[in-house]
Amino acid sequence: MTVPRDENLPARLRALAFIREGEQRIGRTWFRSLTRWLDRVRPAVTSTPPLDPGRVSDHNQFWTDQVNVEVIPSVRQVLSDAWRRVRAQAPESDPFVADYLNDVGNRLVRLPDEVYALIVGEIEQGLRDAEGIPDITRRIELTLTATGSERWPNRARTVARTETIGAVNAGVYRAAVLDAQDRGDVAPAKLWLSTLDDRTRPTHTEADRQRTLLQSPFKVGGADLLFPGDPRGPAQEVINCRCSLLPVTLGETIDWTDRQRARGTT
Repeated sequence: MTVPRDENLPARLRALAFIREGEQRIGRTWFRSLTRWLDRVRPAVTSTPPLDPGRVSDHNQFWTDQVNVEVIPSVRQVLSDAWRRVRAQAPESDPFVADYLNDVGNRLVRLPDEVYALIVGEIEQGLRDAEGIPDITRRIELTLTATGSERWPNRARTVARTETIGAVNAGVYRAAVLDAQDRGDVAPAKLWLSTLDDRTRPTHTEADRQRTLLQSPFKVGGADLLFPGDPRGPAQEVINCRCSLLPVTLGETIDWTDRQRARGTT
């Protein structure tokens, strides 16, 4: 049987490689920053009895600096690369980009609160199990070691996927807005494209092919999202999202006969 030629396969493979490269860049940077921070927090909490979860806050500023100096530039690079796929000029001082990165940073700097709660949980569990301080300390040291369990590598993958998809869609969205302004398009629109498999959450499957004006939000699971991965949206609609934004022009329709090779028509 002859397999039909997929004319869009090279473009789809390039897009997939683009996403994977972004995930690797952000994931590596976040994990490296986390390791540096945990290496400071661990001895502060465990080296001098009694165990003191409150010492986590001594290093909050270091984590904030890691986010701002290391992680955010990686997110910005992914956003800029996505922007350039729509619009040639780089987003050097765009206010939308600045606001977006600020929202991302505000989300990422909350990690110390989570780590504090993890330490308290380990202490409470140890007391319930009548464990001695040495045993509780060893478990906390593992929690505060980036490679001590699958917890932090898994988190790095979640951060990488979430922030990459958000940055890509943010870059495409903002570039499309400016491109429409340059064209004089008074009613540009956009489509929400879901990844159609059994891993996609029901609210995102329902949102598939939803069309709205470019600068109006999508309605997804009761939330207003400007684009998939919008950092201002609720966590349950943003984290690990794999959906995409497709800018369209007034009157443009999409031929969905073959979803894998959907092509726009006018």
